[in-house]
Amino acid sequence: MSDVLIGAGLATGMFYTAPKGTALPVSPMETLGADWTEVGAITEDGITLTLPSGDVLRNWAKIAERKVNTENGSVSAPIMYTTKKVLETLFGASNVTHVNADTTHGSVDSVTLAPDVSAEPASYLFLMKDGDRLAMLATNDALITEIGDVAFNGNASANWEATIEGTWTFATDDGQTV
Repeated sequence: MSDVLIGAGLATGMFYTAPKGTALPVSPMETLGADWTEVGAITEDGITLTLPSGDVLRNWAKIAERKVNTENGSVSAPIMYTTKKVLETLFGASNVTHVNADTTHGSVDSVTLAPDVSAEPASYLFLMKDGDRLAMLATNDALITEIGDVAFNGNASANWEATIEGTWTFATDDGQTV
């Protein structure tokens, strides 16, 4: 086994959400509780973790005394599905309208894209696999703070680029049980 981690998505589900405060799995091998639901697939570009940043406080002699974090970490996640669950995750379930199929149309999911439309804080989980080794990046209190531009064209999937800010936990499991 290599110490180099390839952060490829787990084929049986890569991106999950649960209500804010939901207990995080201890290991990426752990079976998820009923509160966790799959959101959808992440593009082949994968996710990007931006670590917390802050200011270094220095004394009069310019010696670093302390670091004060001024920003949470964030994950940028390009979601390639456009489903009711994705829309609810990005914009909040109360902001998504669903109309069942009838004789004149199929199932319709819609959201009004307005400045005040956003999701509530929630728990998020990303699972990755590299051979027998699994990794996870998770938070139980984060907020989607930005959704990037979405390109609709005939040559690629319409990707919803979500930036999720929070305090993140990263864990790996080597898959070597005893």
